[in-house]
Amino acid sequence: MNYLFLFVHAVQDLLPLEVAITFGLILFALSWISPRRIVSLPHTGQRTATLIWTGVAGSLFVVVIATVVSALNVAIYDTSGFDGWWRRPAPLVAATLVVAVAAVVLQRMPLPAPGERTIVPRRHWYAFASRTLLWISGITATLLALTACWQISIATTAPVDGKVFGSVPEYSELPIYMRFNSGFGYLSGAGWPNHLGTLVALALACAVFVTVLRSDANRPLFARSTASSVRSERELTARLFTFILLGGLVTTLGAVWMHTGSAGTALVGLDERWVSENASFPRILIAGGYDVIARPMNLLGYALQAGGVAFLLRLAVDTVRAARATRRSRLEASESESLTAGSGR
Repeated sequence: MNYLFLFVHAVQDLLPLEVAITFGLILFALSWISPRRIVSLPHTGQRTATLIWTGVAGSLFVVVIATVVSALNVAIYDTSGFDGWWRRPAPLVAATLVVAVAAVVLQRMPLPAPGERTIVPRRHWYAFASRTLLWISGITATLLALTACWQISIATTAPVDGKVFGSVPEYSELPIYMRFNSGFGYLSGAGWPNHLGTLVALALACAVFVTVLRSDANRPLFARSTASSVRSERELTARLFTFILLGGLVTTLGAVWMHTGSAGTALVGLDERWVSENASFPRILIAGGYDVIARPMNLLGYALQAGGVAFLLRLAVDTVRAARATRRSRLEASESESLTAGSGR
């Protein structure tokens, strides 16, 4: 039993729960309770290979970025009070980059000549996107924006001789502090130096997402293509792009909630009573301004960061499964055509 206890602690020291991949792998394993694929690919068309690379390499790229930046958050002590401003939104930036690169590759596919194009009405950017996924993504983005704006609004500067609790950084004149218990002291981790980068990343992600979907929805069609095949391939493309950005959104929201929740759980003990020469306990504990929601927010942050990573891992695996299923169906269709041609002779 002692060996098991030591082994668990050794693993925890090697892969802390704050590192995205640790808890993410556990949730990824649990996701196989439902083995149904969440990804499908077009059976025909030139975009299939691009979607495969996007679903597999793109998802894993976001997972790697999330893992690296979360490991840096654990390994590097925050000396300035806002060192993590770029690390928390990094998964969302990575997901946005993946979608943007995939869109550029799709744009370089051959277009039909003017005489071979069919006339179609101008479509909205969300014409081929899943309404359910858009709602989920919108709610996640709204929660992320509200959290960042709230943390910016409660920030203040602190005097040079002010009492700073929790993770105490070097003194800064920037508004990175929040008042602890109505001016009793200050906590670091708030303000625009910490959260403006998240808002910028979110705005960039929304702009890229809308632009990419609008561009693909209004891409010229070949006159000989069928409406059903065009709708299918563009719906599958929009679905995959939404999945990747949603994974980045959820992972980033988790990182932000871990940070804000951790800052809000600070406690200060007063009126110590010594029970021996080197042991005492405080009679009074003073909590921060939003300690009621800080602990749940922190725990939800762990779950969301891990859930985003697990979702992206599942997305990569299911894209491989979808590619195999598509290849298998093509081979079966080719064999069926060969048998039909042979019997016709």
